[in-house]
Amino acid sequence: MKKSGHSPGRYKMLRAFWSSHLEQWSETNMSQADYCRQHGLSSRSFTYWKTKYKKKNLPVEFVQLTPEAVGGRMSDLKLNIGSGLQVEIPDGSSQATLERVLMTLKIL
Repeated sequence: MKKSGHSPGRYKMLRAFWSSHLEQWSETNMSQADYCRQHGLSSRSFTYWKTKYKKKNLPVEFVQLTPEAVGGRMSDLKLNIGSGLQVEIPDGSSQATLERVLMTLKIL
C-alpha cells in the first residue's frame, strides 16, 4: 500500500487519471488554472501530480549508435536508470523483448 493510504488499485487509477490530464494539458496553450477550471479539477491536486510526474519523467533522448561508435563491435545495451538500477539488454534481443522492457520502464 502506498503512503497516501490509497489501495494499490485506487492509486493506479489516480495515477492514470492525472497522467492523462497532465498529458492533455501539455498539448494545450492553456494556463494550469484555466485547464483545471475547464475540467473541474483541483489546482492543488493538479500541482501535486505535476510535481510527482516531473520527478519521474526526466527528459529522454535517443542516440543512434553504430558499431564504429562502440569500438567496431556490437555489445549488450546497458541502461543506467538511477537509484542503482541498471537494465542490460543482450545484443540481438527480439522486438518483443525490447517492447516488454520499454513497457516495464514506462510503469516505473
